[in-house]
Formats: sequence, structure tokens, C-alpha cells
Amino acid sequence: MEKFEIRVLLKFFWKKGLSSRAAVKEISQVEGEGFVSKSSAARWFKKFNEGDISLEDQERPGRPPTLDSKVLREAVERNPSTSTRRLSAELGSSQSTIIRQLHKLGKVNKRCREVPHELSFAQAQHRIDTCKKLLQNSMNERWMKRVVTCDEKWIYFSNPNKENQWLDPGQEAYPVAKRDRFSKKVMLCVWWNFEGVIHFELVANNRAINAELYTDQLDRMYTALGKKYPALINRKQVILQQDNASPHTAALTRRKIEELEAIELLPHPAYSPDLAPSDFHLFRAMSHFLKGRSFSDIDDVDNGCREFFASKDKTWYRRGIEQLAERWVQCIEHNGLYFES
Repeated sequence: MEKFEIRVLLKFFWKKGLSSRAAVKEISQVEGEGFVSKSSAARWFKKFNEGDISLEDQERPGRPPTLDSKVLREAVERNPSTSTRRLSAELGSSQSTIIRQLHKLGKVNKRCREVPHELSFAQAQHRIDTCKKLLQNSMNERWMKRVVTCDEKWIYFSNPNKENQWLDPGQEAYPVAKRDRFSKKVMLCVWWNFEGVIHFELVANNRAINAELYTDQLDRMYTALGKKYPALINRKQVILQQDNASPHTAALTRRKIEELEAIELLPHPAYSPDLAPSDFHLFRAMSHFLKGRSFSDIDDVDNGCREFFASKDKTWYRRGIEQLAERWVQCIEHNGLYFES
């Protein structure tokens, strides 16, 4: 919160008839102790009581009376992450003036968007080239029905809900314990297609996936696939979409896929979770589904997974596979960089 916003709050509480000490208490309940000092609040309340309700800083000697909006725009667009305090020092205007002028320019302050990886030019270009190659497929109904996608996800036994809470004014938010890296969890490994989940496994004891385990899982998935879609196996028409995690690309895994003659691999560029259906579709919805839920043991986790998978109909799974082509196009349109959706 910037200084100007604090002053707005102080003025609000002053108008409500609160003392400066009470105003500090109200603000501290939301923003934390020490966020605004009692002396600062008292100084502004004294100013308001004397009839001066302006929130502006007093002009300092040598400061220019006006701010060049063009210069401000150039400074912000040159470095969008710069602070109003830094802009104030650079341009010789108060923070409140900077904030007001930024609003006039139509600028809004947004949290930075985290991306999975800082892509190099070569990596972004590889994403473009791969997507162009993938779009050469017919992409018709028959092709979509051949795709089987897979991935892994940690499922925690405790899944606290960290969303905002509706509370009374002045009421403190209920605390939610931060989950540490040693929290109990199991690894979910899942294979699914346009109709639903084909096969899934839970790997206990915090055991990570390696090539030996993954090839064993491929055998079990292949058996389940043959029972549900024997025509795909018989006609050798399975297209497996997987990411480039080391167990998926190991020499042992490559030999196993060659052994399972019905499977061909769908090319997938490195560092591209935005192009993996499990990441952008299945796991995103699953994380939301699991919020606020706790599990007692691995069987309880298994039941929770089955409940989620059963809660989605065939149309939902189909939509996840259909988005592949749309995302390949978006990747190309964004010059190989990550995109929001």
C-alpha cells in the first residue's frame, strides 16, 4: 500500500470520528502491526482538525510544479516494475502526484505473472517450430480419439483453502497454516483421453517417478487401454502425449515405447506445461476440487481422485484434448512465449 492510500484511509477514519490511535488500530488489523506509525497518524489528524484536508505533500524547494505525463509514461513503459517511490525520486514529484497521473494515463498496478521457465530465444523458436509441425496433422475427430495424455502431480493429504474470506469490518481473517515441503503426500500418475481416465496410480512414501517405475506403469496403462479401446491397439493407432520429464525421455522408456508397437509419441517442446492437457486442464480443475479437503491415508486419497474423475463428463475430457490445437496456435501467435488462458 502506497503512502497516498494510507492517507486516504486516515482521512476516512477521521471523517468517521475515530481518534488517530483508533485509526492506527483499524489499519493494523488488516495490514499488520507497524504498517502506519502513531506519530504519522497523529500528524495527519492534527492537519485535518486544523481544516487542511489535502492529502498532498507540501511542495519542496526546487521541485517542478508540474509533471510531464509523457516523461512519466516513457519511464513506466521502460520499466513496468518500477515503484512510485523510485519514480518520485527520479521525476521530482510527490508519490501522490505520480499515482494520480498514472491513473490518468490509464495505468493499473498488477501483480507480475509467473511463468514456468525463462525461455531462451532458441527454446521459444523450438516451441514455434514444434507447434507448426503438430498443426500439420488432420486434427479431425478420428485423430483426437487416438490421443492419450499423461502426467504426474503431487496430491497432499492436507489441502488448506487459502482463498479470501468474507468477514465483518475490522474482523481478522482466520489463519491458515502454511504447508511445508515435508507435508505428507503421494504422487498421482494418470493417463486419460477424450472420454475420461484410462488408468491412474498413486505412488506412496514420497517416492519420485524414475524410468524403471514409469516403464512398469506404461505396461499397466497399455493393458487397461487394450481392454477399453482394443481397436486402437490392434490398429497401432495410439498417440501418446507426454512432457519431457527425465523418466519420460530416458533410454529405458524409449525402448519400452518401441516395444509397445501400438504407441507413437506426439512431439512436445521442452518447458511447455501450457501445451500439456494435464497441466492446463485436468490438474488445474483438480487443485480447485481438492481445496479444503484432508485425507487420512492413501485409500482416502484414491477415493478422492476417483470422485473427481467421476465428477467430469465426457464433454469436459473431450474439451481438454480439443484445446491442444488451439494452444498450438496461441503459442505461435505469441512468438513461442508463454500465454495466459
